[in-house]
Amino acid sequence: MAPKINYKDSVAVIGAGAAGLYAADILMAQGLNVFVLEASSRSGGRIRSFSSNDITNNNATAAYIYDNNYPPLGDFPVELGGDIVYGSDSALGKIISVLSIPMVDLGGATDEFFLGGQVNTASGWQGDADFNAVENFISTFSSNTNNVSIQAAAGVTPRAQNLLNSQASNLYGSTYDLVSASGVAGELLLRKHDTKRLTVKTNTLQDILLSRFNNVVNKVKLNTPVASIDYSGDSIVITDINGKQYQAGKVIITVPLTVLKDGDISFNPPLPATNATAASKFGMDPAFRMIVDFKTNFWGSNSGFLWGGSFGPQYMNGGFNRTTTYNSTLVITAFGQPAKQLSMQPGSTAVNLILNELNSLYPDRGGMASYWVRKKVVVTNGVPQETDPIVTSYDWFKEPFIRGGISYPLVGATHQDRINLGTNVNGKLFFAGEATDTSGDAGTISGALNSAERATTDLIKSITG
Repeated sequence: MAPKINYKDSVAVIGAGAAGLYAADILMAQGLNVFVLEASSRSGGRIRSFSSNDITNNNATAAYIYDNNYPPLGDFPVELGGDIVYGSDSALGKIISVLSIPMVDLGGATDEFFLGGQVNTASGWQGDADFNAVENFISTFSSNTNNVSIQAAAGVTPRAQNLLNSQASNLYGSTYDLVSASGVAGELLLRKHDTKRLTVKTNTLQDILLSRFNNVVNKVKLNTPVASIDYSGDSIVITDINGKQYQAGKVIITVPLTVLKDGDISFNPPLPATNATAASKFGMDPAFRMIVDFKTNFWGSNSGFLWGGSFGPQYMNGGFNRTTTYNSTLVITAFGQPAKQLSMQPGSTAVNLILNELNSLYPDRGGMASYWVRKKVVVTNGVPQETDPIVTSYDWFKEPFIRGGISYPLVGATHQDRINLGTNVNGKLFFAGEATDTSGDAGTISGALNSAERATTDLIKSITG
């Protein structure tokens, strides 16, 4: 059967994350000759799940803290990267639905909130002025037009700032003094899907992604960081860090924002000011994910998220409605300064910062977290003794070809800047990836998928007219 689109040249896709895999999949379905170059040793990008391969191989690196003698205990998917599905009818939600994979609606859980050194549910905090100030700000967030930081826009007391930071800033990739209030609000208004927050019950997101795009994954050239892209002539010349060259008629670039901003890839001619200036309007800060198992669930089996920590701005009850045997795992997600603080510590110190924070909030038994945390066991003279806490974590700041979490709007950024960031250059260079999403889902897996649809539509139009 003849190709749907008659195009004699190849199309290169740089990056094999969600955006790159989907972009290649769309173009290959149209009969185009596509090749994919991925800098790291695996496909998936910022979707990184704990797998059976991690149990059989010691994959500990500077970014990945893990002892293969002590794997996580949860009988549910353990995610070291993207973990929440935002919207049952979002781009990612639709993929999971088509594959008939069960999901859990986190809206059925009871969230808890840390405030003034105490923890309580929303109903328990009713009547507290600081709690109400934060929740009122969040409930009207999408209507915020203040072109200032979230910290300045909310104006809450110091007592409530960690709670504000966790729900209104860490959730979007950084701390409240950096994230733009109107920037996030404008993006929330653009979302067309429902507002559900879901987790996958049985399959890891990494397996879902790689299975959905299996026809592309098998064609990805791994361990191939791109050093330069010369698009000055009729044919685009791509050179990797080893000096090997590849030629293409068009290129879709899906690398993370940090890689683009830091100049890992040189362009000839340089990228236009439209794209370069737009990139400067967004940040992408350190990100840290930690999974800690406990011998018992001391925070509440029906708990969903625990909001308001300092070192751990977001705690998630990992087993909520996903397990029948083991619901004693907390998943800690930190962006920005809290993530940087955890990143600077060795693994044992980082987990102790988290445990000490939880100890102060759950003080029974001299500190519930330290008392119940699962520890390594060493046998000395025939006597088993518990030693260090067991921790599995991923430090995205130390991932050399990503170096951060998700993009977020800095103060002064506008929706037009998102558009400009993804604007094609001379019908040759096209941009995708969550940072270039213009549908309101930037910073999410669905945003990456949406950007692939936009970029490939633009590329195909440049061929067909």
